[in-house]
Amino acid sequence: MAPASEALGTLGGGIGADSERPPLRFDDLFALARSTPVETYDMVAANIRQQFQTVHDQDTLTALLMAMATARAATTAEVYQQAVQYVGDGQATPSAFLELVRHLDDIRQHRVRSD
Repeated sequence: MAPASEALGTLGGGIGADSERPPLRFDDLFALARSTPVETYDMVAANIRQQFQTVHDQDTLTALLMAMATARAATTAEVYQQAVQYVGDGQATPSAFLELVRHLDDIRQHRVRSD
């Protein structure tokens, strides 16, 4: 288990421990997971350790990037399947698209419905 972060929303590194390197935030890691090809995650993890304060080693950072990418892909597949349910099967009507938009807005706001 990873050590507890000293600053909320970060992945380690003490507050003010290194004035030249900012602490690694979850948002930073997620942005890299979204914008970087999976096959370069090991190199990205090495760069993260040079650019940010973090207590995690390269293998742990690579695993975190992979986990974020996997979760994102699973969410995308789930949203796609739900979209097919709403507008598939010949339901390509304005009301079906409006229902899909409402459903996607619920997902975006973390209000998942169980119809």
